[in-house]
Amino acid sequence: MTPIFFIGTLGLIAFFYWAAFQSARALKSKDIEINGNLLLSLPEFVFKLITLGICFGLANTLSVDRVENYINWPSRQPLVDLVIGLAVGLATAFVINIISVVAIRIWGKSIYSPVIMKSLIPRNQVEWVLITIPLLLAVTVEELLFRGLMIGGFSAVVNPWAMALASGVLFGLMHSPQGNLGIILTGAVGVLFGAIFIFTDSLLTVIVAHFALNFLQIIRAREDIAWYERFQEAPRYRRKLAKPAALTEEEEQV
Repeated sequence: MTPIFFIGTLGLIAFFYWAAFQSARALKSKDIEINGNLLLSLPEFVFKLITLGICFGLANTLSVDRVENYINWPSRQPLVDLVIGLAVGLATAFVINIISVVAIRIWGKSIYSPVIMKSLIPRNQVEWVLITIPLLLAVTVEELLFRGLMIGGFSAVVNPWAMALASGVLFGLMHSPQGNLGIILTGAVGVLFGAIFIFTDSLLTVIVAHFALNFLQIIRAREDIAWYERFQEAPRYRRKLAKPAALTEEEEQV
């Protein structure tokens, strides 16, 4: 591992974390307002393209034989990796949706912020088509950085399972604009994707899984956010208990 790879990778991750922290603070204080679909932002798209180039450039500074064996790209069995990735993405989306609903019912709305997800919902059929490429670019950058470089690249000197845990934690912190629930869930997903990256020896698998997960989340976002905004601070079981008591008081007044 060269100093360029070490400093460059950690510096890129630190920049992502700093940007996420600043975004979370600005959104919380309502200093910024997101207009339009964030995925269709041209500056954002160009930034992701540049970041992707930087990531591949850093991979080529590893100074090891057959870099592809460390970042696990390109895929050796693309069809198999595609199927596994889709299956993982579907299953993860299903589990995350259930956990999110239960967590918000128990701990209230303050545990999660839907602002970022709102900004990703397409407003028409054309936008549904247009978001696929920038979404794929975004997940490719994240997987190449957090799985390919951080786990695969650092595996030359560090145990990959330790890096899978570390990358999962950092991946969760990068989603701080989504609130504590977003940090915890994406951190867990980051560890899961890290394990899959190690087991399958394929970056394509986690890219497909990540894309499927995010696309399904966007599909459900409109319905989920509408539920979230109707939801009261008190957990559901408390509201059910409170309802009969209110009816009893009315009956007494009658």
